[in-house]
Amino acid sequence: MKNGKRLAVWMLFVIAICASAQTYQGRLLGTITDPSGAVVANAKVTIVNTETGLSRVTETTDSGTYVAPNLPPGVYDIRAESRNFKSSERKSVRIEVAKDVRIDFALQAGAATETVTVTADAPLIETTSTVLGGTFSNKTINDLPLNGRDFQNLVVLRPGVQRAPGGGFLSISSNGNRPEDNNFIVDGTDNNDPYYATTVINAEGVQGTPGTILPIDAIQEFNAQEQPPAEYGWKPGAIVNLGLKSGTNDLHGTAYLFERNNAFDARNWTNPKPDPQRALRQHQFGGSIGGPIIKKRTFFFGAYEGIRALVSNSNNVTTPSTVASPTITNTLATDYCQFTGTGNCAVSIPDAIAELTARGIPVNSLSANLIGTGAFTGNGAFPGLFAPNTTGTDTFNVGFPNTNRMDNFIIKIDHKISDNNQLTGRYFMGDSLQNEQDITVTRPEWVSSSDLNAQVVGANWVWTPSARWSNELKFGWN
Repeated sequence: MKNGKRLAVWMLFVIAICASAQTYQGRLLGTITDPSGAVVANAKVTIVNTETGLSRVTETTDSGTYVAPNLPPGVYDIRAESRNFKSSERKSVRIEVAKDVRIDFALQAGAATETVTVTADAPLIETTSTVLGGTFSNKTINDLPLNGRDFQNLVVLRPGVQRAPGGGFLSISSNGNRPEDNNFIVDGTDNNDPYYATTVINAEGVQGTPGTILPIDAIQEFNAQEQPPAEYGWKPGAIVNLGLKSGTNDLHGTAYLFERNNAFDARNWTNPKPDPQRALRQHQFGGSIGGPIIKKRTFFFGAYEGIRALVSNSNNVTTPSTVASPTITNTLATDYCQFTGTGNCAVSIPDAIAELTARGIPVNSLSANLIGTGAFTGNGAFPGLFAPNTTGTDTFNVGFPNTNRMDNFIIKIDHKISDNNQLTGRYFMGDSLQNEQDITVTRPEWVSSSDLNAQVVGANWVWTPSARWSNELKFGWN
């Protein structure tokens, strides 16, 4: 019995190591040959992250191939060496989120102390994977026009991906799949809302306006896969895979402020003169900082982004007037007051009350209080349910401003326990309060409100016990 349990544990351990899983990390692979084209077995391959100094060492198999999985996105120097051959080095090789990079070496005969530096452009054609997709770097994300600084608006630049105009709830579709079929991952942590089947970070609030925002200065890059491989599993739509920035051996930071003000805007066509121009104020601000806690061992990165916005609305609405309409004598019109022969009971509350009074029909006091014509004042004058429409008709212009207060924060820690053990942890918090007029209303109390708080926690432990084994243990909570 004990041997059976032990065997079961070992089987689970082996399966955990061998099985591929959804990840934000990249993979380096290739073949090493000699001048004759024969493969070189047991060649040593050293992979060094140029920004952090963290390294990984692996060896080629008997077939001359090597694989280094679970590499955080970044820029690497790669060195291949073997006895009786000159060392060969490739510098500044970029490994992207969830992408494979093939780097082959052809070693030359000579002393191992000699080094041949190989310079070559990255291949234009993907040769290691059949996945349809692509990667957006941080520079691309910052340089491209990006409405609201919402990275999801860039996904539509990938083939087969569409987003409904204006964005909003469940608006991204890939290759005809339902919007609920997309899979969102942040640094290997599940980022799917189980209720709405959309992203937790950058989740939508009222009217589809993002209720939280991941600062784009915190994004190392993101990868969108429209034809995902099997290891991503349970959703057939696009895989939106985000890789977060990490700290480096140098201290770096950013700061920004974006402003919008109606003083620099043209009038809305529903807001003509002589009405005063309605207010628009939007302040979007934040910053990021990253660096070493202990050089070449422990690093930190943090970012914050806040929004304070007020956007006025201007709507033509239909609601009864609170003043008497101009005197009308045509008693044959069915929408005029029939008994008195004056006024317009269809559009004027005072005219309707006058008609009832003339007929000896009392107005219910509760109704009078609700419409704002009764004696009840309560704590101050009771405004009733109707806006102060004094146009004498049932059409007037009204609008209540959308307000948005949003605060977003993320922190990430990377720690090198040893050459074979690396630990990463991250925490995101987004908090917002939105009050927005998503339908035409006549009272400010009737606008929609969203009080949203999103949190995502994740940790990764990468263990490479030998040159040919690699294991990743992940924890995530949202």
